[in-house]
Amino acid sequence: KLVHGAGTEKAHVETIDLYEIDRSQKIGMLTALYVPPLRNSSSFEGFQEVVAHLRAPDGCPWDREQTHLSLRPYLLEETYEVLTALDEEDQEALQEELGDLLLQVVLHAQIASEYGEFSMVNVLQNIQDKLIRRHPHVFGDLDIDDQQKVLENWEKLKSAERDGVDNEKNGVLDGVSPTLPALVQAETYQERVNRVGFDWPNIQGVFEKIAEEISEIQEAGSTEEREAEIGDLLFAVVNLARWFKIDAESALRAANTRFRNRFEDLEAEVRNQGKDVSDLTQNELDELWNAIKQKGRK
Repeated sequence: KLVHGAGTEKAHVETIDLYEIDRSQKIGMLTALYVPPLRNSSSFEGFQEVVAHLRAPDGCPWDREQTHLSLRPYLLEETYEVLTALDEEDQEALQEELGDLLLQVVLHAQIASEYGEFSMVNVLQNIQDKLIRRHPHVFGDLDIDDQQKVLENWEKLKSAERDGVDNEKNGVLDGVSPTLPALVQAETYQERVNRVGFDWPNIQGVFEKIAEEISEIQEAGSTEEREAEIGDLLFAVVNLARWFKIDAESALRAANTRFRNRFEDLEAEVRNQGKDVSDLTQNELDELWNAIKQKGRK
């Protein structure tokens, strides 16, 4: 833009392409050039500005009404969509879903800053300080080159931090979120106690525990007892996965996906026969299911 005679009665703004500036017929001693700043849509600061605008009085009515609590289901939804993209190894979807998840983080930081709770600067500074503090073998003088020892030291540092905040000794399991998915929570508990030496001496003990829990389910005499024993069995199976260094949550999600894919194939095969799934006998369904498993769709 060329601003001619700013502050005078003949003030005039001429919008012109940059390469045509020298062709303006109005350039004079009172002409000034104004070049609007380029919008950097790829910068984190630019993204924060967009979110802040959405929350502004002239922004989006829906965004303005949101609170930390009202955004909770969206945070959970976006997190699971990231996990889905990871499970499907879909990099394009992962890129998009990480952006959606980042939006939730920035929205929470924006809401907090509006109420004087904290800002994005505080969020970034806190995680940066934490990473440096909990990696003394990288940013300090501690000499550790074993992964297990790194995890043990990490847990000691976390425990010391919690003790410092509460001014009292905290338990090994303190700080584990009660809202974690049950399988994740079980694995986290098991990892925590393992780091202080509370674990089976070998994997055979885990197998024996699973067999014991199955036996106790069979012997249970009430619904309440069966529920408790099934819970113990699930906990033991998660422990087995941990011993094999397998994430139980991911393993179950993969099993769910395999089941869905196979059952969809079964339905398609039945439709090709001009029938409905409910028309087949149990033996026919079992035979078809086993045949589909042999095809190996994952």
